[in-house]
Amino acid sequence: MKVFQRETELRTAGGLAVRDITEEVIEAVRESGISEGIACIYSPHTTCCVRVNEFEHGFIEDFAELLQRLVPRETYYAHDDWDKRTENICPEDMAVGNGHSHCMAMLLGTAGESVPVREGELCLGTWQRVLFIELDRERDRRWLIQVVGN
Repeated sequence: MKVFQRETELRTAGGLAVRDITEEVIEAVRESGISEGIACIYSPHTTCCVRVNEFEHGFIEDFAELLQRLVPRETYYAHDDWDKRTENICPEDMAVGNGHSHCMAMLLGTAGESVPVREGELCLGTWQRVLFIELDRERDRRWLIQVVGN
């Protein structure tokens, strides 16, 4: 069994920005040399996630509007209450709260996706793409891929 890892850095646009990273993931799978296995694509950030879905502008707009209705930025979040919060404090977050971003990330589920690899290719459906989703402000971010198999 072989294990391949790659880390990719990026700068996000901020505020529900969705970036299609599928081609980079496909390239990493090919570089791994693994023909049968699984690719795990992961975001090591609490206000970003990796999801598999369609990358179509109407859907992305609908998705952003849905998240904003479910988790509005303008409401109270204890995470952003500096009279209350005493742990995991990032000075950058004190100027602009990001409690809504954390709540969105929890609703979206895991920070990563696992996709089968068969005959050296990522097994995505016809319209499926690997999406890196920024839920917070513009930031330097990274995503990791680990491919495991033969």
